[in-house]
Amino acid sequence: MATDDEILAVLADEYSRKILSVLSKNEMNAQQISDALGIPTSTTYRKIKNLETLECVKKTKVIRTLEGLDESYYKSLVAGIDVTFKDGQISCKVERFTMDKKIQRLWEKFSEK
Repeated sequence: MATDDEILAVLADEYSRKILSVLSKNEMNAQQISDALGIPTSTTYRKIKNLETLECVKKTKVIRTLEGLDESYYKSLVAGIDVTFKDGQISCKVERFTMDKKIQRLWEKFSEK
């Protein structure tokens, strides 16, 4: 699990926040994220790797392209983050999607079609 300092670093980083935001709405690959946010692909990969390590995003699938390359897709695992400052201490509480919420999102996705 991520420490409070690691979560605060993610929240302080503009690109990490934007990536979390876009992945909370859509499943995307690194190139799509890069294009949507107007950030370099190399930066996108670096931020995704960090967010994966902190269990904030998850690789949902890998698709083999016509060129023979593997293309990974990602989704946010974070439903919310609460930051509290009390008695001189900062703490972070990360709410992650539960299986029920994942099933609900999947059902909603199928219902849209």
